[in-house]
Amino acid sequence: RALRLKIGYARAKEALRKAAMGAITKELTQISSSGFDVLQPVDFRNMSADERKRILPSHLFVREKPDAITGVNPEDLKARLVAVKDRDENIYDDKSSPTVSADSLKAISAVAARDRCSVGTVDFPGAFLNCIMPRECPQTFIRLNRFPTEVMVSIDKRFLKFVSDSGTMVKKLNKALYGCVIAAKLWYDMLRNTLEGMGFARSAYDMCVFSRQAQDGPTTLTVHVADVMIFSPNDAERERVISELSELFRGLKIYRGPEIKYLGMNFEYRKDGTVEISMPGYTNALLEHDDVRAGRVHTTPAGEDLYDIDEDSDALDEENRDKFHSVVCRLLYLAKIVRNEMLSAVNFLCSRTQLPTQQDLRKLQRVLGYLKGTPNLGLILSADNELYVRSSVDASYGVHADGKSHTGACVTLRRGSTPATSTKQKIVTKASTEAKLEAASDMYGQGVSTVRLLESVGVKVQGIILEQDNLSTIALMKNGKPNSSRSRHIAI
Repeated sequence: RALRLKIGYARAKEALRKAAMGAITKELTQISSSGFDVLQPVDFRNMSADERKRILPSHLFVREKPDAITGVNPEDLKARLVAVKDRDENIYDDKSSPTVSADSLKAISAVAARDRCSVGTVDFPGAFLNCIMPRECPQTFIRLNRFPTEVMVSIDKRFLKFVSDSGTMVKKLNKALYGCVIAAKLWYDMLRNTLEGMGFARSAYDMCVFSRQAQDGPTTLTVHVADVMIFSPNDAERERVISELSELFRGLKIYRGPEIKYLGMNFEYRKDGTVEISMPGYTNALLEHDDVRAGRVHTTPAGEDLYDIDEDSDALDEENRDKFHSVVCRLLYLAKIVRNEMLSAVNFLCSRTQLPTQQDLRKLQRVLGYLKGTPNLGLILSADNELYVRSSVDASYGVHADGKSHTGACVTLRRGSTPATSTKQKIVTKASTEAKLEAASDMYGQGVSTVRLLESVGVKVQGIILEQDNLSTIALMKNGKPNSSRSRHIAI
């Protein structure tokens, strides 16, 4: 069967044999294709004591691609040689690198569907191998274990004389490798400079969104490490971007819409001006993994007792507590992106991960039972021609055991939510009016951020509409002050 999590090369070799070996050979061939430019072998005997201290262990992982749905073939598997975390990570002043926000990606996708944009993706294989390690920092070395050493020697016989008696090999990193704390930062800076050299401007509201104006409209790019998604007004502009990138980077993997996969998400752009985003591969992997025990199928993700806490319920043992935590985190990722209807249940379960009980486990199984019955359900997005950003906010008063209320909010451009939030409020409020005002105050910024992002990439937005169903809360917001003695404390 398919591998659902990253595993070591030895287990992959045993489980999948030919497919795993093909992926491993492909990864090490890619690294070796540049000769000694990336990993330069060194003689361990000639290394100084200080240099030996700077040798990092390495691991070779094989994993299934997250967008695979059924079956296994060599194309489903991907190997990665990774350096274990740098011991001297503090020598780098700035090592952070951003990735595109899921909310930004969804908002841009909705507008692209409305405008019938030409869509494509570009994947940069071995992206980090393009980046030269900083010369001003001490040199970094890695040790290859026996198996990857054997494979690399079979690829390039020049490595043979550097193999130690134990069958391992030490190499100096001339270029960045996955696992180096500075690698992602080096790649982001390189890609950013490349895109800006092509005439793209970075959005001030998402560091991984770039746009370039053309006669027929803007071309927008979203960047997630080595994966770039292109939204162009027509095929010609999309091909222009692809051609420019192909001249600068070799071996690009290029895919074109209207049905496209990006970051484990399936995007289906339809002729009616909508786009459906789904994650069937991720969902199936979650449901099929050994740690998951979904019960019977449910029609809703939670029951009426969601916020009830039974203090007498038995706590889970350490092993099941870790499994509980892992499954809830994976559910949260799915719920935030395409399964927003599960957010309330998953958000509550997130608050129970430190010491979950049997009651919490039953609630988790309820969510999984719902997911089991709706594995292919996705999120459909669209945007109005005369675009208003609508921010809908509500609150459930005093539903938590400590008396706090719960906020629910979403931002939509017409159909489907771009940002969606379900969260417990930070303070105890005295009435539902105050709870709803608190929710509106906390969540209105999501709509503002969406407007600013879209305007930064050339999309015309008419304004923001805040949707609220409580007349007293609306009066408070319009008047700018309390209108009764019961709400006087809000102004203090």
